[in-house]
Amino acid sequence: MHSLRRFVLAFALYVALVLDGSLSFYLHQFMVIGNGACLILPIGVMLIALFDDTNEKEIWLALIVGIISDLYFWGFIGIYAVGLPLCCWLLQKVARFLPEVFWVKILVVLLTLAVLNIYSWLVLNIVGLINVSIRAMLAGILPTLGWSLIFTLLSYPIWAKLAQSYPFMVNLDNYR
Repeated sequence: MHSLRRFVLAFALYVALVLDGSLSFYLHQFMVIGNGACLILPIGVMLIALFDDTNEKEIWLALIVGIISDLYFWGFIGIYAVGLPLCCWLLQKVARFLPEVFWVKILVVLLTLAVLNIYSWLVLNIVGLINVSIRAMLAGILPTLGWSLIFTLLSYPIWAKLAQSYPFMVNLDNYR
């Protein structure tokens, strides 16, 4: 049981994946205004990267979570399997230069979510799965960022506690 503490973040991201899908299903009638999206899983990965910027194993966790979420949401591997590890790696590098301030982390997460949203739109448009104009995509970013701000503010203390108390694949007994 003691060795399972190293996998608490992986379990929490799985719960975020299920919660993301469930809330998208139940809140879709409210998210229709402006075509907002529910992005709890990417928010979790980004906050974990900002809180624990020295654990490179979390990039591998983001890759595994990206593959699972791609299969869960899209049925093929690609968008989150590339986007989440890249965001995790980039945010771990950027976090070393950012101040440890709540609002800075919130702004960085929102900016990264906007870039991830544009990346997803670009990939899906190139592949031909969607046919959404740039104007419609840009109009959908603001409601998505609004919902993301709400979900980030609600989940911030949870991800902070998990990332600091249960880093992925790190045995904290060595430091006690």
